[in-house]
Amino acid sequence: MTAPGAAERPGPSVSPVVLGLLAAATIPVWIAVFAWTPLNFWYVMALGTGGLALAGALAAPRAMRERLRFRVSDVVIGVVSAAVLYAVFFVGRELTTRLLPFANAQIGAVYGNKALLAPVHIGLLIGLVIGPGEELFWRGFLQRELEARLGGWRGYALATLLYAAVHLFTGNVMLVVAALTAGVLWGGMYLRFGRLWPGIISHVAWDLTVFLLLPLG
Repeated sequence: MTAPGAAERPGPSVSPVVLGLLAAATIPVWIAVFAWTPLNFWYVMALGTGGLALAGALAAPRAMRERLRFRVSDVVIGVVSAAVLYAVFFVGRELTTRLLPFANAQIGAVYGNKALLAPVHIGLLIGLVIGPGEELFWRGFLQRELEARLGGWRGYALATLLYAAVHLFTGNVMLVVAALTAGVLWGGMYLRFGRLWPGIISHVAWDLTVFLLLPLG
């Protein structure tokens, strides 16, 4: 069963072994990003997401090209969805900081990495590597392959849970909830439209807004 209006999904593009290996590769990558961080957080994040995106593209190049079809409407969808997501997080911050004693500190910890690099450099890494890279791997590769095997809704649900689960390495409950919330939207957009550009534009616009333009912490 697929979502109303969802694009038709072709069969798997890679073997179960390749899918399993690339899915498992997210564990050391996110340990390095969130727990170990041997270098500047932003550089490690860019290397990790960029590497996973490249691996996914090389594993299934034809499928990735098909999902990168662009339409002008993708810009509108991406920007509007990013604005809606920001509003959800704004309300969520107001509620959680009043109800949960640890929320303020954990939200503040997320923004601690802003001091590690100049804003313009953070913006370039987000816009050119981190945002697109996450969408290419998590939705364009992993969710696509899971949908092909499990069906649209099941593949979407599992990919979204995995996306949230890797953030457990931070030990930050608020960040895990944030990843789950954003993953529900971006995965849902991929499920609905079958293209990556709406999610890429939404992801980049939201990241730039929440980290640099209108921070929530």
